[in-house]
Amino acid sequence: MGVPAICGSARLILMTLGEISVDAEQLRVMLETGYILREAARFDEAEKVFRGVAELMPDSEVPRVGLGTVYLQRGDFAEAAAICGQASADHPDSEYARVHYGEALLFGQQREKARTELLELIRKNPDSPHAKTAQALLDAADIVAPLAANS
Repeated sequence: MGVPAICGSARLILMTLGEISVDAEQLRVMLETGYILREAARFDEAEKVFRGVAELMPDSEVPRVGLGTVYLQRGDFAEAAAICGQASADHPDSEYARVHYGEALLFGQQREKARTELLELIRKNPDSPHAKTAQALLDAADIVAPLAANS
């Protein structure tokens, strides 16, 4: 799915916390490190990275959703849904948060709720990459376990 943009504008973000200054490129590298650790199944380390970046980017859903995806891959779908759901609620225009919330719901056996979330994402912006991911999730779910109404 790729790494979503850290900020909506092209301007450089400079954050200063005590003696630590972190610019947008460093934040991007930290996020990418979290994704790589997650994909390498180094979940504890990925979790620490995403939690740390979330402290540096408290107004962004990106590191929180990254953390949620760690729980998704661990198989803790309830925690993934809680984290991604909160990120989606805090950032209602974030397709990134919404698609991962829907994914967590789907894998957590909350299929109807997942379907509602994913279909709403598709309805709002059908040509977006996240809408295409949402449709792929719905299609895969229908192949694995068709809804009774579709049988």
